[in-house]
Amino acid sequence: MVLFCSTFFLYTPVIAQQQDLKLAQQFFNKGEYEKATPLYKKLFDASPTNSYYYKNYLKCLVALKDFESATKLIKKQKKKRKNDPTLIIDMGYLYKQQDKIEQANSEFEKAINQLEPKSNSIRNMASSFKQLEEPDYAIACYLKGKELLKDPTAFAYDLATSHKNKGEYDKMITHYLDYLTIQPDKEQIVKNEFQKILPFEKYKDALESQLYRRIQNQPEELLFPELLIWFFIQDKNYEDAFIQVKALDRRLNEDGQRVFELAQSAAIDNQFEAAITGYKYVIEKGNTSPMYEPARIAMIGTKMKKLQYDTNYTELELQELEADHLTLLEEIGRNPSTTATMTSLSKLYAFYMYDLDKAIEILEEVIAMPAASRQDKARAKLSLGDFYIMKDDVWEATLYYSQVDKDFQDDILGEDARFRNAKLSYYTGDFEWSQAQLNILKASTSELISNDAIELSVFIMDNLGLDTSLVAMNMFAKADLLIFQNNADKAYTVLDSIENMFPGHALADDILYRRGQIEFKKRNYEKAAEHWEEVLGKFATDILADNALFYLADLYDNYLDQKPKAKEYYQNIIVNYPGSLFIIEARKRFRKLRGDTIN
Repeated sequence: MVLFCSTFFLYTPVIAQQQDLKLAQQFFNKGEYEKATPLYKKLFDASPTNSYYYKNYLKCLVALKDFESATKLIKKQKKKRKNDPTLIIDMGYLYKQQDKIEQANSEFEKAINQLEPKSNSIRNMASSFKQLEEPDYAIACYLKGKELLKDPTAFAYDLATSHKNKGEYDKMITHYLDYLTIQPDKEQIVKNEFQKILPFEKYKDALESQLYRRIQNQPEELLFPELLIWFFIQDKNYEDAFIQVKALDRRLNEDGQRVFELAQSAAIDNQFEAAITGYKYVIEKGNTSPMYEPARIAMIGTKMKKLQYDTNYTELELQELEADHLTLLEEIGRNPSTTATMTSLSKLYAFYMYDLDKAIEILEEVIAMPAASRQDKARAKLSLGDFYIMKDDVWEATLYYSQVDKDFQDDILGEDARFRNAKLSYYTGDFEWSQAQLNILKASTSELISNDAIELSVFIMDNLGLDTSLVAMNMFAKADLLIFQNNADKAYTVLDSIENMFPGHALADDILYRRGQIEFKKRNYEKAAEHWEEVLGKFATDILADNALFYLADLYDNYLDQKPKAKEYYQNIIVNYPGSLFIIEARKRFRKLRGDTIN
C-alpha cells in the first residue's frame, strides 16, 4: 500500500504537467493568449530547457504585446544558451513585431554571420527563419552555408523549394538543376515541378536557356541534354528534340535506340512526319543495326496511322505505301515477326484500295503460318470476318468470329469476337439475339467493347418496340451494314427511304448522325460537321447528342486543325454530359489541348 502511494505521488506532477500542456495548446490554437500565457510560463519555469515551451511562451507574450517580458525571456535564455544563434533571430523577430525594422534586420544578419560550417546548424537556423515567415533570410542562410561548406550544390533542394514558394521560378530552376547533379534519381520529382511552370512562356524560356548553358558548361554530363529532350517533347517540339537525340546517339556511338523511342513517342502524339524522320535515321544505320527491322516495321505502321488523318491522300500515295509493305516483306520475309506488317497491308487493300480479295489472301496466309502466335492468328480471323461482311458473305464472317470466340473464351479477343457476332446479328435483323449478347458484353473487361455494347444495346432497346412491323428498324440496320461495306450511295438511299416512308420517326436523329458518319468516311469533313451540328441543334437532349459532340470535337481536333473549337466541344461534353461514355476520353483530350501533362 505504501509502495502504491509513493508511485502515485511520483507521477502526479507529470500528469498535471500534461494536463497543463493540453489546456495551454487549446487556448493557444484558439488565440486565447491571456489564458495560455500563465500556463506556458508555468511549464517553462518548470522546464526552462524545453524549446517548445519557450517558443510558445514567447509567441504568447508577443501576441499580447508584452514586449518587455518577451525581451527578458530572450535574454534569460541567452545566458543559458550562449552559443545559440536562433536566440538572436528571436530578438530580431521581437524587434520586427514592434516595427523596429532596422534593428530586426541587424539581428537577423548578426545571426547569419555567426553561422558555423555545419549542415545541421545551417538547416536549423534556416528553419527558424521559415517558422517566423522570413523566407529571404532563410535563403540567405542557405547561401551563406554554401560558402562556409565550400559546396556549390549544398542545400540545392531547400533553395529550390524556398524560391518556388516565393514564386521566383527562374531561381527555382537553377537550384533544382543543381539538385539533380547530386540526386539524379530524383529526376521525376524535378520534372513534375518543371511541368507546373511550362504553361508560362517566361519560365519556359528560362528553363530552356539554363539547360543550353549547362550543356555548354558541362558537356560531359548527360543529364542536361536528356532533360532538354524531355522539355522539347513536353512542348511538342519534336524537331528540336530529334536534333538533341541524334547528337547524343552519335556522341555515344549508340544503335539508334534513343531515336527509335522518340519516334515512337512522336507517332503516339500523332506527329507523323517527325516520327517518320526518326525511323529513317535509324534505318539509315544499316541492316546490321539491331533497331533496323523494328524501325522498318514501325515506320510502315506510322504511315498507315497517318493515312487515317490524311484528308488529301492520292492514289499514287496509296501505291507507294503498298510498295513499302511489299518491299519490307520481300526483304525480311513473311514470318511471325512481320505478321503486323502483313495485317497492315491487308487493311490498306480493304479500306483504302478496295481490293478485298488481296486483303483476304494475305490474312489467310497469316492464319496458315505454322509459327505465328495464336493471338496473331485470332486477330487475322477477326479482320477476315470483317472483310467477308464487306463481301456480303455473312456465313463465312460468323464462322471466323465463332472460331475466335471458342478459342479465347476468357480473353478480350473472345469478347471482341462475340461483339462482332452480335453486331452481325443486328445487321441481319436478329435484334433480340443481338441484344441478349450485347447485355452480357456490357460487363466486358475492355472499356471499348463495353461502351460499344452499351451503345448498340440501348439503340436496339429504344427502337425495338416502336414499330410492330420492324420495317424501319430493318431498313436502318441495312443502312448500317452498307456503311460498313463502304457502300455510301446505297446507304444514303436507304436512309432517305426511311425518312420518306416514316416521316417524324424516332430514328430521325440516328439518320442525321449516320449521314455524318458517311460523309466522314468519304472525307467530306465539312459536310460531316454540318450533319452532326444538326443533331446537336435538333436533338440536344437525345441519346446521340454526346456522340455528335465527341465526333465533332475529334473532327476539329485531328482533321480540320481547329484546336480551340475542338477544346470547346470537349469541354461541352465534360460540363453538360457527365454521364457520357465519352467523358473520360473527352477529359483527357481537353487536358491535352489545355497543355496539361497526360500519363
